[in-house]
Amino acid sequence: MDAVTRGPGGRVQAFAPGKLILLGEHAVVYGHPAVAIAVDRGTTVELSPVDGPSRVLRADIPGAEGDPRLAAAVASQVPARGVGVTIRSTLPVGRGMGSSGALAVALVRAAAAWQGRRADLDECIQKGFQVERIFHGTPSGLDHSVSARGGALAYRRGPDGPVLSPLQVAALPLVVLDTGLAGDTATLVAAVRARRPAVDPALAAIGALVTALLPALATGDLPTLGRGFTENQRLLQAIGVSTPEIEALVAFALAQGALGAKLAGAGGGGVVIALHPEPDALLRAARERGVPAFAVGVWPG
Repeated sequence: MDAVTRGPGGRVQAFAPGKLILLGEHAVVYGHPAVAIAVDRGTTVELSPVDGPSRVLRADIPGAEGDPRLAAAVASQVPARGVGVTIRSTLPVGRGMGSSGALAVALVRAAAAWQGRRADLDECIQKGFQVERIFHGTPSGLDHSVSARGGALAYRRGPDGPVLSPLQVAALPLVVLDTGLAGDTATLVAAVRARRPAVDPALAAIGALVTALLPALATGDLPTLGRGFTENQRLLQAIGVSTPEIEALVAFALAQGALGAKLAGAGGGGVVIALHPEPDALLRAARERGVPAFAVGVWPG
C-alpha cells in the first residue's frame, strides 16, 4: 500500500497509521518486552497550493480547532507560504492509538512529497520525533516509530528510546472498543512507579507472558492468544491501571464470545482490544449497546 499519492492541481496526500500495543504495557518501562502493531486506521495529510501564508484549511480531528500545537507542528514541516493543509483521521484521540504520532509521520511524508521526493524511514523517525515533541514535550518515541515502520514490532526500552525489531504476526481478528475516556499516560506511569516494588512481580509476569506468547502470535493460535490477553489484563488490573469502564468492556467482550480482551495503552481510559473469531458479531453487539467499536488489521511494514 502506497502511503503517498499525488492528485491534480499540485496536491499531494500522505498517510500514516496509528498503533496499538497488543501486549506488555507498563512492564516495558522497566526493560521487559512488549508487542505493538501499526493499524489500518490513521491520519492523512493533504497539501495543496494556496495564495499567501501557509495555513490549516481543515482538520477533522476532535479538539484540533484552535490548538496552537497543531499550527506549530504544521509550521515545523511545511514552507511558510503557499501551502494549504487538510488533515483527516480515523483514529480516536487520546485513546492510546498514536494519533499524534500518525499525524507527525504523515506531515513529514507530505512535506517531502511537496518537495518532489519521498521521505525515507530515518527522516520519518527523526522529523516525526520533532513534531511529537511539540505535542508531548518528552514523548517515548514509540508511537511515531511504529507509525513510520508499519507492521508488527517487538520493542524494549533502550537508553535512547524504543528499540524495535520486526515480528511475524498472523492475521488477528481484533476489535477495538472505546471507553470514551482519555487516559493520562504520564500520570499512570508515575502511579505504577510509586507502587514499586510491590508491583514488580506483576510487571515481571507481564514481560514473561509477552515472551511466551510470541510463537502464538506468529502462528495465529487464537485460543492461546485469547487466554494471554485476558491474563495480561488481570496483571494490568493488579498494578492499578485498569478502571471500571475498562473492566466493563472486557467483561462485555468476553460475554459476547471473545477469546480474550484487555486494555491497550496506558490505561485509565482509552480502548479495549478483543480477540474475537467473528468480529462482525461483536461489532453488532457493541452497536446495540451503544459502544463505539471497530475492527482493525495490521498496516503492512
